[in-house]
Amino acid sequence: MARNKFFESTPKNEGLVVPEMAVFLKNDCKSGCWAVGETEYGSKLEFLIVHFSRRVSEYMGGRIAQGQVWLTPITGDIPKGIVYYTLIKNSKSGRSGSLKNLGCQLAIAQSQGYDPRELVWCAKFVKKSAAIADESGVVQNASWYVLDWSFRECSTEEEKILDNTVAIIQSPEQMELLFDMDLEATSMCVDGMSQHEILALLNQTSSIALPEKPALPPAEKTNS
Repeated sequence: MARNKFFESTPKNEGLVVPEMAVFLKNDCKSGCWAVGETEYGSKLEFLIVHFSRRVSEYMGGRIAQGQVWLTPITGDIPKGIVYYTLIKNSKSGRSGSLKNLGCQLAIAQSQGYDPRELVWCAKFVKKSAAIADESGVVQNASWYVLDWSFRECSTEEEKILDNTVAIIQSPEQMELLFDMDLEATSMCVDGMSQHEILALLNQTSSIALPEKPALPPAEKTNS
């Protein structure tokens, strides 16, 4: 279909799209696939990291530690050229899980002299199963997936996409767009906090305190 001349004349985006309305990329650990909205995109994904942050979130009546990964796909069926974010967490015990697995690989990459943002990351769903007691105490067999991670250097072609992620990292205006209002309403970024401060936050039983809204100025009186 021929494009309208008005839209043909508008500048074409040459870099990555950082949406003003953040796009959530769900890693569905029940089915072992990636999804955006109601659309599933299979289990394969390689990506570049734009930003990583740690969060504490309300979850099923308690609090959990989460990792928020802002990324752009390199391979896989997920639409390219967009910056998404996904959330990862650990098992209920906290001793294993997708977040622990990523933390391990991030440390290995750094020990080898890399900045994790200059590497291509591969996320792989690994199936797990165990006998787990439900809420009524009945033990049942259950299966789920966790994410395992690996990394590699960029190819020559992929370095062009890396240049686009670096352009975002170097732009304060673009980095400010890495923000989701709905997520901020139910969780808190804990970057910069010590491990002890995060632990204290996780152990609190009260709801996460949200920033207070500034009081509205009094309405001006008008002559009737």
